Amino acid sequence: MEEIQTCYEADNSIFFEDITSINKMVIIAVGSKSGTGRSIICKSIDGGKNWEMQTGPFYSYLNDVFFVTESIVFCAGSQGTILKSTDGGNNWQKMNSGTGLTLQSIFFVNDTIGVAVGGFPSSPVILKTIDGGLSWNPVTSPSNNYLQSVFFINQETGYIVGWGGEILKTKDGGETWENQNSVSMSGNMEITFTNENTGYIVGGSMNQSLIQKTIDGGETWLDISPNISKGFLGVSFPSLNVGYVVGSAGTVVKTETGGTITSINNIVFTNEFDVFPNPTTGIVNIKVQNTELLTKVRVFDLSGRVIIESEPSPINTIVDLSNLETNIYIMEIISDKNREIKKILKH
Repeated sequence: MEEIQTCYEADNSIFFEDITSINKMVIIAVGSKSGTGRSIICKSIDGGKNWEMQTGPFYSYLNDVFFVTESIVFCAGSQGTILKSTDGGNNWQKMNSGTGLTLQSIFFVNDTIGVAVGGFPSSPVILKTIDGGLSWNPVTSPSNNYLQSVFFINQETGYIVGWGGEILKTKDGGETWENQNSVSMSGNMEITFTNENTGYIVGGSMNQSLIQKTIDGGETWLDISPNISKGFLGVSFPSLNVGYVVGSAGTVVKTETGGTITSINNIVFTNEFDVFPNPTTGIVNIKVQNTELLTKVRVFDLSGRVIIESEPSPINTIVDLSNLETNIYIMEIISDKNREIKKILKH
């Protein structure tokens, strides 16, 4: 087990909401000072050995910090606060967001285009800039829920998670958003992706840890929640399989395998395909019920790793699981009309 060390302790009036880094050396944490409402920005340039705290002239609670480049950094917070630094976080300028509502999350796809989200219950806020944060324009939300976290996997495709686990997706760089299959979650949530297909949402209450994982670009979400009675607030994956989650009571959870799926939630099961025998000792047959053409079959292990992928015959196919260990596997079956997820027990 890796040792977790405290590298900085402020006084009890300081509350940090977010932390991020641009490299191994430069780290910025943001939050606020209770009792005064002043913004707090804390920076290290030596990998966390030494920290410099900035108690700025801004009176707002900072909820999120985002590095665009080593020089350009943004923060988002209460009262519609958006701060921008062009010298790596040493000096900050307040941007005109055009809203007085709380902003929970901010993300930039490049040095000019960014999206910020927030609001409060029944009043969501989505803002977009195309001029590096100088001006922000409101974007219509298809949801009435409070929006909590935004993440883009490229310049066109992005996701937002909102109150109750509602998920929005854009395919045009944040100009328009559509409802996606949602998850059942509570608490203050954060969403992140490690590639175009694999993503995570963390949340929960003070006494419940919740983590959901997708391996198909948000079409379905799998419950990989650990058995820990601490709510989660933030998630970061510096690589495809290595990730960190932080939560209440100073809890830090690490995975080196991209998470371990403990149960399957929020998946719609249909009956378009016959899969037999299940359980199986090796060979699995897939038969189409209706006039459909099979196009692809994929088998995942419980960490979400694709272990079998095939392009079957149009009507019937056979998948050989003989070389797999005894375990539960997830089979994705795709036709020209439908897509179905099956749980397969291999003896």
